[in-house]
Amino acid sequence: TAEILRKRYEYKGYIHLKILPGADPYLIRKASLVASRISLNMEAPSTRYLSKISREKDFSKNLLRTLKYISKVNKEIPLPAGITTQFVVGAAGEKDKEILGFSYYLYKNHNLTRIYYSGFIPVINTPLENLPACNPQREVRLYQADILIRRYGFTSAEIPYDEKGNLILEKDPKLLWAEKNPSFFPVEINKASFEELIRVPGIGFK
Repeated sequence: TAEILRKRYEYKGYIHLKILPGADPYLIRKASLVASRISLNMEAPSTRYLSKISREKDFSKNLLRTLKYISKVNKEIPLPAGITTQFVVGAAGEKDKEILGFSYYLYKNHNLTRIYYSGFIPVINTPLENLPACNPQREVRLYQADILIRRYGFTSAEIPYDEKGNLILEKDPKLLWAEKNPSFFPVEINKASFEELIRVPGIGFK
């Protein structure tokens, strides 16, 4: 379908193709020639958690191996909008520290453009119907922490967590980091580097 759009109808716009776990490498390469963005959803940060939400998917063999291959192809044939993945949050008891640690690994080692965090919502007549829905504020905090890692130069270890390894819902993670690192302040704005300035709460790229 994507080839027909590109070649027959000369469509120049955005096409996002999702790759299924364990897809044939040949098809992944074909997809990279016509897509703007390619994604494969990891769903969980490890085998342990994936097994709780899916019996069919193999974390290492089907998911991570395929994502690594997509990353390899993207280095050879850079996609205009890069590659992405997604996690389901709150269905398997995973900790935010584990999710963001794995996200940091993917950003650093496999050059992902972006990672999405989708809060779990139970569906009636499914095996997980009795689980509680993910708190929407948890999703917000994950995106805020992700931006600190992806754009502001933070490591996953610098993100503040509670004693259980989860983000603190009541406060922005950048502000929390500042409160936990008083020795970093005050920042002399006439001498500070760009990287130092953007760590100040309230100061962003613009």
